[in-house]
Amino acid sequence: MKIAHVADAHWGYGYAGPTPEARFADITRTMDWVADRIIEEGCELVLFAGDAFKDARVYIDRATAEIQAFVDWLRRLSDAGIEVIVISGTPSHDAISAYHLIREMQIPGVEVVTEPQTAALPSDGEVIVECLPGMNRSSFATDPRYAGLPPHEFHAKMTEDITDICSDMREDSGGVPVILMSHLSYELADLGFEDALLQNEPILTDEAARMFDLVCLGHIHRPQKAGSNVFYSGAPERHNFGDERTIPGFWIHETGVDEHLEFSGFKSSFIETPARRFRTIDWCDMDVAAWLDGQVDDFAHVRDAIVRVRYTCSEELQKRFDRRSLERALYDAGAYFVAEIRAEVERSERIRDTEVTEGLTPLAALAAWANNEGLAAAESAELLAITEELMGVSR
Repeated sequence: MKIAHVADAHWGYGYAGPTPEARFADITRTMDWVADRIIEEGCELVLFAGDAFKDARVYIDRATAEIQAFVDWLRRLSDAGIEVIVISGTPSHDAISAYHLIREMQIPGVEVVTEPQTAALPSDGEVIVECLPGMNRSSFATDPRYAGLPPHEFHAKMTEDITDICSDMREDSGGVPVILMSHLSYELADLGFEDALLQNEPILTDEAARMFDLVCLGHIHRPQKAGSNVFYSGAPERHNFGDERTIPGFWIHETGVDEHLEFSGFKSSFIETPARRFRTIDWCDMDVAAWLDGQVDDFAHVRDAIVRVRYTCSEELQKRFDRRSLERALYDAGAYFVAEIRAEVERSERIRDTEVTEGLTPLAALAAWANNEGLAAAESAELLAITEELMGVSR
């Protein structure tokens, strides 16, 4: 049996792009490519592991467009005779009401799950799929057992409860492989810079994951195999500069049998998608000087990409620097969208420590601190980039 594992489409508006709707079209195009590839690969079952949407609370006209896009994608698979199990994701992204609405549409061969339970699909019973939809601290906060707990005990209790749920789900299957599909952080996953964002979230432990033959997760946008049997599909489309170095795609898991025709494990392969590229250009004094002298004119690597330029230079070079001419050059080279051109000017005198906390934005204060500490330009730029992503990323 071939099973496609997809998650984190994040249909929505307002991503960085030439118009608020432009990236919505990117996501739809990439997800259509995913559906066509799933059909081409001959998959019999699709597991969509949550976060179909970007934002849970949106106006009705936007919600209608986003739900319609997801429904069209599901019908594309349904019309091909492929069964689909869908779980809701992180509450801040996926409104449960949207999933209830999709369930009411009764798309043939599509099961929508918003509470922990065993899926009714697949209809042939070749595998069992246990569903544990997304949750966060607010999902537990109304439980009286959590009242008054300090943060570290609250987190430990959430993790303990998730392990207990998994234990209850994993009953004797009679030799049929059991898959857990969930939308959670796994304790052995590579989270990248998301680690700081996810540290207070419910955790799927390795102990819980090992109860199952395969664990298919959404939530982390970094596709990977973690532990012995846990897979994150990642997001099929890049959404921001935090995804710049991520290879987007989805997994196909295929059941194997031994010489006795008994289940012998899963063979997994990753399918890369043709997602929009992001490109960051980091310039120092020499790069800016070369640009001003007409020695930089090759931007072939920015074609069809969303681009940002971060540069450091002296005040003298900054006075000669024309951002608009650089922006025009990037668009002439085929850039899809120039998100920003940001300067970090090297002052002739350092900012005094007493000025760092007075009336500065967080990024400006961080830049001032880095300047006071004498950090190298490249190190400072990377620190600012990470901070910017942490402040602006949606999870």
